[in-house]
Amino acid sequence: MFSFLLGNLAIIMDTPSKGQNRVIEPAPLNIDGFNVGSRLRAARQAKGLLIDDVAQRVGVSKSFISRFERDVVQASVATLLRVCEAIGIKPAELFSPPVTAFVPADQRTPISLGGEKMREYLIGGAGNEHMMALYSVIEPGGGSGTEPYTLKADTDMVHVQTGQLEMRVGDDVYLLKPGDTLTFPPSVPHTWRNPSADETCTALWVIVPPPS
Repeated sequence: MFSFLLGNLAIIMDTPSKGQNRVIEPAPLNIDGFNVGSRLRAARQAKGLLIDDVAQRVGVSKSFISRFERDVVQASVATLLRVCEAIGIKPAELFSPPVTAFVPADQRTPISLGGEKMREYLIGGAGNEHMMALYSVIEPGGGSGTEPYTLKADTDMVHVQTGQLEMRVGDDVYLLKPGDTLTFPPSVPHTWRNPSADETCTALWVIVPPPS
């Protein structure tokens, strides 16, 4: 799809050749349902970059980047690639349609990642290279086990919905209650358990990116 879309990008340069007029379309340019400019703008803003930052890195004017982001003009393949490089994204990311996934409570996917006296479900990120979301139901006394473990991921976040969860991360111990959230590097040895004698703990986990 990426090659097809790039092949259909019109070559409209920021500075027209002598004797030629710049081509500007009055309406957004939509390629097979993709507004390339608006996706570039969202990526730039997510990176905390200004239009001027991108324009200087690419070697074009601020007005060109502004019009490009509003899908008023298109760019050559080379210019598009330079814009992506300036923003710090892969070109293919622009053409990956966003995925919306609704997971009803009774359709959670059960998974087993080890542990004792607990059930876990995959509730988000199936086939996603950026994140994984899990829902855990931990019975009294249940948990990951006594042996500390690590994950090859950048960030792990756990949010307790009901009950209590004791988290041991390195030498630190945290007791999470309903509404509490803990974010930590999963590369640090850690364990967790439900310390209650009679109350079940439910918790949400988000791991970024999915452990490899």
